[in-house]
Amino acid sequence: MKRPCARRPGGAFRHAAALAAIALIVACGGADGPQDPSSPSPSPSPQAAGPVAGPYLLEIRPAAGCGMGGPLTFPMTAAAAGVTPYPGVQVLLAGSDTLELELYSAASTLTGGLGTTEQGALANEAVRLWMHAVGSGAVTRSADGRGQVATGRLSGYVAFGHAGGPEGSLGSCDSVEHSFALRVR
Repeated sequence: MKRPCARRPGGAFRHAAALAAIALIVACGGADGPQDPSSPSPSPSPQAAGPVAGPYLLEIRPAAGCGMGGPLTFPMTAAAAGVTPYPGVQVLLAGSDTLELELYSAASTLTGGLGTTEQGALANEAVRLWMHAVGSGAVTRSADGRGQVATGRLSGYVAFGHAGGPEGSLGSCDSVEHSFALRVR
């Protein structure tokens, strides 16, 4: 009867020698590898972003031509908004429903509407925002693996006001050059 893992004499040495030779070839880059240790190595391909879900920081930046300053930032919470008829993401102002993003999620892009209620939304900077816009941005992978939008384009109406003041008391502007970011926090 033959043993399934029988070893031949000297087999362990040959196995160790083969592994050492492979390690040496890999470490040196092989025959086709770069010979100069200062040669740049190819950068790894980017990893796909994970879902846009959980806590985020929304940044709204009016177009430079509007002269309104900014940016304004808001703590947001994102969650999947279903898959039919299209996959989407809903992003709401944390603790309030006065600011909402309803976004269509396609491959590596989010596209959709961003808007406030008639009372506007108070930013971290103690300025109130009113907005009715359409936005789009590429989704990239954050350090924790979730998806985020480092920079996106906004087109529509943006108005700033004092915390307790009327809409637009600090300026308003319609433009196709506004921008936004939705970063993990």
